[in-house]
Amino acid sequence: MVSQSAISKALAEVESIAEAQLFERTPSGMRPTIYGEALVRHGHLIASDVQRAEAELDALRIGEIGTLSIGVFFPLNWWDVLADSVVEFRSQSPKIRLAVREDSMETLLELLDHDLLDIVIGRLASGYGSDHYSQQLLREDHPVFVARQGHPLTQKPVTLEDLLGFTWVLPEQPNIIRQQLEFAVRDMGLRFGAEVISSQVSPLTFRLASGSDTLVLASQCIVEELHALYRLQPVLCDLPLHLGPLVAVTRSDKALGKAATAFLDQLTGAISAR
Repeated sequence: MVSQSAISKALAEVESIAEAQLFERTPSGMRPTIYGEALVRHGHLIASDVQRAEAELDALRIGEIGTLSIGVFFPLNWWDVLADSVVEFRSQSPKIRLAVREDSMETLLELLDHDLLDIVIGRLASGYGSDHYSQQLLREDHPVFVARQGHPLTQKPVTLEDLLGFTWVLPEQPNIIRQQLEFAVRDMGLRFGAEVISSQVSPLTFRLASGSDTLVLASQCIVEELHALYRLQPVLCDLPLHLGPLVAVTRSDKALGKAATAFLDQLTGAISAR
């Protein structure tokens, strides 16, 4: 265990080198100054680089030749092209230590910022992080509601107002898609439905939709897979959503490694082939 005096001495030495106060004492404890926040941020990057270097050395010791960490926005879990690309990449590069994490875009981008992910597959809000990230277009995609086979809303084109008589499954707030839908309903002078279930897409929500009149908001790219697995069909409604395409997000300040480049080539090639 490191003593308090040793920590204080080390902090004083670092502040002397930085020529700035890094932390200040408050009634609730120590708090970083703007200089401290900058150093902590870079410290996270240095620590993650060390961790990744250790992981790569471990991989080399057991005969592997590198690592690749991919983050996937969880509504895309059922995207068959993405799953097929992971399988194909593993087949072609069996010595790469591969890790795949599914989570919210906010969490995935934070991990990308800390250099704990190489690539994030998902959707960015317009202009978000444009100075920090590079984006590679994967495909256009528009969220749609899906419903059970035979649902009255799947028989012909309908309006947003027609959807208000049914229970919706939407992502929890804060969420840009949900906010856009709420604003659109209120702009029409209508009341946003009280029968809204806040949940991320999952087997549970899709099974709920397949056995009731509940509508689940899903990505257009997984509609065919949802039909095959749960007999769900898209609702023929032009939703008033303004969203960007699906993209592969990487850090603009870091060169893409060979493994990440190979995976993106595999993925974009598979998308084009479809």
